[in-house]
Amino acid sequence: MAQPTPDLEKNETMHYEGRDVQRTITPGGHPIDYSQTPLPQFHRKLANPAPLGLMSFGTGFFLTCFLTLHARGVKTPNVVVPVLMLYGGIAQWITGLVEMFSGNTFGATVFGSYGAFNMTYAALYLPAFGVIQAYTLADGSISPELNQAIGLYLIVWMMVTIMFMFAALRTTAAVFATLTFTALTFLLLAINEFTGNDAARIVGGVFGLVASASSWWAAASALWVPDTTFGALQVSPIGMARR
Repeated sequence: MAQPTPDLEKNETMHYEGRDVQRTITPGGHPIDYSQTPLPQFHRKLANPAPLGLMSFGTGFFLTCFLTLHARGVKTPNVVVPVLMLYGGIAQWITGLVEMFSGNTFGATVFGSYGAFNMTYAALYLPAFGVIQAYTLADGSISPELNQAIGLYLIVWMMVTIMFMFAALRTTAAVFATLTFTALTFLLLAINEFTGNDAARIVGGVFGLVASASSWWAAASALWVPDTTFGALQVSPIGMARR
């Protein structure tokens, strides 16, 4: 006599030799699968973030050094604050994060650091941070300590930049020139803050313009590619690594 077939929709259990058999199909007749639904693999390509970081660094540094040279008679540099905060700082932070996700330690460290430099330098001029107010005397004049403190600030960033220079010896001439002239700019502007030497301010400002031009050079070498521009406009960053 044939055994009755269990009704799976009524949650009846099948048996085999006295033992329960695990249900392998749903009441609707579909195979049961308790495993997690696998996520599809996407091979996404990230854009090269370096041109953004190099352009933002060069632009902010160029404007800062232009004002350091008192271009067009401008001696109040506060116009550079929004450029350093919103372009130099944020754009370089974004660049540093993308470089980090891409596995580029050098790019993540350099762009992240200079993004912070742009932010901190701009913060010196913002009343909310109280930096200048802290060095304001009772009579409203600025204490000479402010110049010494800014000089030390620039020396610290010169030391950081020198560390980046050694890490860039096998990169490109454009990147190495950017870091070299940036370090010289920090040094000369620090000397100006320490001593009041006006020649150091002028030479430091000129070196800063060269650093900015080198940064734009490096950015153009990655931005002006065959997909976007004509061959006559393409520039080479001049690789320094041995082949």
